[in-house]
Order: sequence, then C-alpha cells, then structure tokens
Amino acid sequence: MRKKSGKWHDLLNSGEKNRTFANMDTDLFYILLLCFVSGVTQCLLTSCGIYMLLKHRNYQFQRVFAVVLILHGFCFFNNFVVLACRNQSYSEFLNTLLLLYDYMIVGGYMMFAVSLVFPNRYRMRQLLLLVIPYLIAVLSFATSRSPMVLAVVQLYTIAVSVALLVYLVLSIRKQTRMLLDNVGDLEYFDLRWSNILIVLYFAFQLLWAIESVSQQSWFSETSVGRNLLFDTLYCFICIGIVLYVMHKLIHQQVFTFSPADESENEPQETAITTPQSKASKPLIGCDIDKVMSEKKYYQDNTLTLQKLAQHLGTNRQYLSNHINQECHMTFYEYINDFRLEEVKAMLKSKDIENQHSLEDIAMMAGFNSYATFLRSFKKKYGQTPSQYLTEKKS
Repeated sequence: MRKKSGKWHDLLNSGEKNRTFANMDTDLFYILLLCFVSGVTQCLLTSCGIYMLLKHRNYQFQRVFAVVLILHGFCFFNNFVVLACRNQSYSEFLNTLLLLYDYMIVGGYMMFAVSLVFPNRYRMRQLLLLVIPYLIAVLSFATSRSPMVLAVVQLYTIAVSVALLVYLVLSIRKQTRMLLDNVGDLEYFDLRWSNILIVLYFAFQLLWAIESVSQQSWFSETSVGRNLLFDTLYCFICIGIVLYVMHKLIHQQVFTFSPADESENEPQETAITTPQSKASKPLIGCDIDKVMSEKKYYQDNTLTLQKLAQHLGTNRQYLSNHINQECHMTFYEYINDFRLEEVKAMLKSKDIENQHSLEDIAMMAGFNSYATFLRSFKKKYGQTPSQYLTEKKS
C-alpha cells in the first residue's frame, strides 16, 4: 500500500528542524510496525497463492486468482524497499513506480473477476488485455518519469472498474437465472456470493485510489498514526477477502449448458402419455408431478433439468416450459418443493425423526447443503425446522 509520494527521508532525517529524538523514535516504531504487518500479509497471500496452484487449479479462475495472489504479495514488500532507499535521490521515482505496480495488480483482479463470471468465454490472452495498459504505463513512467502517467492510470482504473462492475453484476444476475432454471442445487455453482463481494472490492479500491491521490506524503508528522491505521486496516481487509474467496473457490464448479444434445425448438411428446390429444395437455403436468413423487428423482442432489428430462422421456425445453409457465416456478424451486415435502413427510414419522438428525433427513431428501435446506424451509413455511418440530409436538 503506497501513497503518492515517498518522502521517508523527511521523517528520518536527523537534521530536520523542530524534530525531537522522541518523535523520531515514535515514527520509526510506526514504520517498523507497518513493515511487520505488511510482511505478515505478504507471507499469507503468497502462501495462499502457492496452495491454490498446487491443490486447486482445475479451472482458469482458480489459476488466475492464485497467480494474482502471489503477485499481490510482492506489493507488501515495497515497505521494506522504500525504507531501505529512503535517503536516496531516486526514492520518489521508486515509490511512484511501485505504486504503478499496485495498479497493475488491480488489473489482475479484474482478470480474475471476468474469468470467474465467464469461465468458458475468454482465453488467457484475451484476459491479459486488462493488464497490458498497466504494463505500458510502468514502461512509460520508467522511461519518461512524467507524473501524468500516474494520473492517467488512476483515471483509467476508476473508469474501467465502474464499467466492469456494472457489467459483472448484470451478468451474474443473468447467470443466476439460468442456473435456477437448470440446476436443482446451486451449492457449488452459485455466484451470488461474489455479487456483493465485487461491489465491496471495487468500492474499496476506489477509496484507496482517492486516498493515494490526496495523501501527499507517505508519512508526515501529523498523519503518521492515521496512515498506519489505514494501511493496517487495508492489510486485514485483504486477508479477510482472500480467505473468504479461497474458501468459495475451492468448492466452486462450472455448470456447462449444452443445448446440442436435443432439439430445443421442436417440443417432443413426453413419454408420460395420456389418451388425450396432443393439443390438450393439462394432465401431462399432473403425470409429471406424480412420477416425480413416485420415482423420487429429486433425491439426486446432482439433478439438472436435462437429467430429469431424460428420466421422463421428454426434451429439456418442453419440461422447462411446463415448470415455468404452468407451475410458475424455476426448476430450482420446483425440485426443492418436492424435497421440502419429503422432509415434512419424514418428520411425521417418529421412527425416522428419532433415528436421524435433521441434517441427515435434509440430505436424504436431496439437499446438498444444510444451510440451503434451512433457507428454503424458512422461505416456504415461514418458520425454521426447529420451530416446526416444536409446534408439531405441542
């Protein structure tokens, strides 16, 4: 974390006027403490990145995140570099160069966000287009030393961040709708967790960019404590975000939607036939629901719209139209309704209730996550499972 200027020597220069040795010792303590916090953050981010590369690199977004973490770790090494070069004539140039490197990491996180939301759309060379402008900026400043380079980069980052933020949030909403219409359990496919995170991340980066412009010196006699507090807070927020994202990415999976398996434009007559004409189909829905209850396909926690269509002997588009237009539900809601009814049926049996925990019953009904079960149960019945059991026994 850097500010616009790197005037470390103003703080530690023994010839500075009106400075006492006590103040200098205090400021040096602040600097060393910040170096310690930065060093811990650097080690943690680098370790997390290496762990992801070694253990979890099945998807492009996992590999991109791991590499960006390692490169981000080097950002926190700058405190030691600037401290070592504080009395040199090139300290201001070095500080600005390192600041441009910080902005390049922001471009790396943009790469990660795009690869996470669109895991199969962009190749690595296309994602690198988000970072190339920052590489050009670093080279431009290294050769020209023009302060305008940093100003342009800051404005460019704010503009691209806002545009990308809107684009990603809208895309996540669209993908969520697609998942709700095709997947019976969102536990490992859902990206809604990243929606708020993306907004908070870009908001924090915007505040950091504004602060880096407004703060004219890294440390000054009147603001050294505030700078330490801000940078320490920045380190802790980085650590918290990284650990949370890692936890999600380790289990995150990509849902592949392939419409080529069946003809989506011509609805095929379902195998669950009735003696009625094809134009009259009100009983088809009833038969589908009946077969679902009898066969208990919903107990498969990997059930998808395509898989259920294959079980029923119909095509995916026809089944989707039935669920959306006749049942007025998404596929996700449709399947979870059967699962919740199965849970209620099992809870009515005292033998099952005594032999299995509530979590086991939820898993038996087809839920892949106890937390998802709790949310779905409360949303449909307006009370928690524990409250329902208490009410049933009273």
